[in-house]
Amino acid sequence: MCYSAEASFIASGVLAGTSIAISRIPKDKNSLPLSAIPAIFAVHQLIEGAIWLNQGKVTSVAFQATAVFMYALIAYVVWPVLIPFAAYLTEANKRRRLGMLACQVLGLAAGLAYLLSILRSPVGVSVHTCSLAYNPHAPGYLFAPYLIAVSVPFLLSSKRGLVRFGLAILIACGVAFYFASRPSFPSVWCFLAAGLSFSLYFYFRAAVHGEATQAEPVCAQHR
Repeated sequence: MCYSAEASFIASGVLAGTSIAISRIPKDKNSLPLSAIPAIFAVHQLIEGAIWLNQGKVTSVAFQATAVFMYALIAYVVWPVLIPFAAYLTEANKRRRLGMLACQVLGLAAGLAYLLSILRSPVGVSVHTCSLAYNPHAPGYLFAPYLIAVSVPFLLSSKRGLVRFGLAILIACGVAFYFASRPSFPSVWCFLAAGLSFSLYFYFRAAVHGEATQAEPVCAQHR
């Protein structure tokens, strides 16, 4: 799989448009963290596009270091913390929420461990088999709690749209692991997950349609 600054910038633009479209869909406050996922991915891909540019020495060393730090912060710290929280807020079932809460604990632990690694040693980046390879200098065992935190909360959801999204994230993980080299796996998986976040627009649109359909019989009973 080959990527470039152009691919990252295009993905960023598409997801920026998606986040704007989602912002125009009526939703409750508990859904706001979930609705922010495409917007964060848009920023994430924009940052990676800037990192790609520096591989051609277009940007300064200081800018490169800042861009890599921001990319790693989102990839390794924000996602394992935000995703369980976003899923938890949208869930009404108490048992499912307990499972999501357990994922939140794992996500916080993994995110904190990655953050300490990032702060202790700058994240290295290089081009590897047409993709960017990041090295956060973190223990390999952190990947298991990370994967649980970013996928299982959606699989526990009572909403089918979020369950499908969680399955898609796991499939994207498998695809990235199979096709990408080990050093470039995080970048490829993030790119695929960013593309999948586009589907959240259809989730929110379907949710509004479902609420409208349920409201019609109620209105008819009061006529």
